[in-house]
Amino acid sequence: MNPPLITVDHITVRLRDRWFLDGLSWCIRAGEQWTLVGPNGAGKTTLAKAIAGLLPVVRGKIHYHAFGDLRPTQAIAYVASDARRDLWRREQRLALSRDFAGRFTEATPVRALLVSRSVAPGTTHVPENQLTDVVRCCNLQHLLDKPLLAISTGEMSRVLVARELLRQPRMLVLDEPFEGLDMPGRQAMIGMLDGLATTGLPLLLIVHRLAELPTAMTHLLAIDDGRVVRSEPLDRAGQPPLYPEKANPREKRFPPLPNGAKPPSARPLIEMQAVTVRYGDHVVLDRLTWSVNEGQHWAITGPNGAGKSTLLKLVTGDCLQVYANAIRLFGRDRGTAQTLGETRRQLGVVSHDLAAAYQKPVCALNVVCSGFYDSVGLYRHVDAEKAATARQWLGRMGLSGLADQPFNQLSQGQRQMILIARAMVKSPRLLILDEPLSGLDALHRSRVLDLLEGIGEAQSTTLVVISHHVEEIPHCTTHRLALDQGRVVACGPVRNDE
Repeated sequence: MNPPLITVDHITVRLRDRWFLDGLSWCIRAGEQWTLVGPNGAGKTTLAKAIAGLLPVVRGKIHYHAFGDLRPTQAIAYVASDARRDLWRREQRLALSRDFAGRFTEATPVRALLVSRSVAPGTTHVPENQLTDVVRCCNLQHLLDKPLLAISTGEMSRVLVARELLRQPRMLVLDEPFEGLDMPGRQAMIGMLDGLATTGLPLLLIVHRLAELPTAMTHLLAIDDGRVVRSEPLDRAGQPPLYPEKANPREKRFPPLPNGAKPPSARPLIEMQAVTVRYGDHVVLDRLTWSVNEGQHWAITGPNGAGKSTLLKLVTGDCLQVYANAIRLFGRDRGTAQTLGETRRQLGVVSHDLAAAYQKPVCALNVVCSGFYDSVGLYRHVDAEKAATARQWLGRMGLSGLADQPFNQLSQGQRQMILIARAMVKSPRLLILDEPLSGLDALHRSRVLDLLEGIGEAQSTTLVVISHHVEEIPHCTTHRLALDQGRVVACGPVRNDE
């Protein structure tokens, strides 16, 4: 039997007034590559952060057998999707500051991010040969001089891993590393992780889809409600289902509208004409023309970096280049004849940016109620009728028991579902969903997808959905917009055989 690397001995973690992982034990041995799974709210991220030294253990102890004098935060690199969102938000703020100062051509390149805060313990700078090796390992050679705001989600995920590898960690922990990645992006990430495993670097991956695992993963730990339910070698062929899937499989990608559904009206909600968005010399959207009518439901598809999220930011007003383009929303010119508040009262949004920004210490019910006012946080009195509506939406999501829980202490999947309820609480004319099932386990993916299909079939709210998993496109979808490198490659009604 190989010697132990880490022993988790009956630990309990405390976050403010809540206790997690009541007496959990586990052992990671040399040569093992572990996958950590479990339903939303099971305690996966809490366990991973405790191992990485990012959360205090108040009972029991974690023993580190192979890290010498290094602290856990020095020896273990922890990378989560939240880091990607936070970095993008920081760069967006920097871009606004530069534009305000008239420095329109300045941008932060990938190389600058890698060499900053990536210094291994005991060193003062990143040696050039080490940078070259890590860049080659993560396949980032062509990205070093590219602006951070111009790289795709998959590329950003690999950049963040590279930044941690430059610290020369003894172990790598990745929390949902495949979130938001298209198929090529997932394959590139899997290839990179398989390569790292062959070097002997221990890996711990948190995932919700076992089909996305690198071939190097050897063991499985399943937890539920903070307790270990399975700890065993990973058997890909004979592994029984971890958690219940929906009984009826989703057979068609984009079936036609159900019989009796109201036909789409001619009233336009979104009108874009020859829209172009660029950052420096990099063109993100190139002369895009697109329109959405009331009653239609759109799927926006395309690889990472195609311009999908930027397109939606033009609608929400989060991309200021909306004012330099010909864009009409809800029948009025964007900016000149319409305020941002007027737009958002008719609009519901679930996006990565919102999830990253909403770090307020408020209860889940108040997060849903904030959707009435389009605020991040709740700063107004909520009458009884609005509060009842918010509770109804929590009930539809199966989250009534979380109404009084602090939002920033919930799991990523739980926060995602609450943000969907927040978007729908005011019954918007247009609902924009950027990877709405991101971070959800199988049971909650099915539940949320059923909810979205019910919203779409009611024909009172128009849906615009981005997803890299075709099986997660709602059945009520009537139209599709396909982008690649900022250009439209397909646009129009969905055929019954698609």
